Amino acid sequence: MPTREDVLRIRSIEEAFDLSTTKVRKHEVALIRVAERERLIRLTEHAKEAAQDEGIAHEWIWRTIRHGKARSKDCHEDFGRQIGLNLEAEADGRRIIRVKVSWRARYFIATVHTV
Repeated sequence: MPTREDVLRIRSIEEAFDLSTTKVRKHEVALIRVAERERLIRLTEHAKEAAQDEGIAHEWIWRTIRHGKARSKDCHEDFGRQIGLNLEAEADGRRIIRVKVSWRARYFIATVHTV
């Protein structure tokens, strides 16, 4: 199980994510969950605005990171997509929320939307 120190030691996006494969690695998810637990993930203005536009409470964003399923990983910035993991969870019994977590100097939430 990664620790806070493991998260703080990350110095590049290649250390945060295995960019050689689109397969989601358990270690990648574990690092993100430790970062969330230790409050080391930044919620970007873009993600805040996207959440507000779709009526997604910030608590659901954090719950999706804590308990959601890692659905996919983007390894290249093709088509304007941010590199990172896409996590999904059901919110309020009627919507699926997707949260994109990436890394640049630290983990951050790139965007949030419903599926």
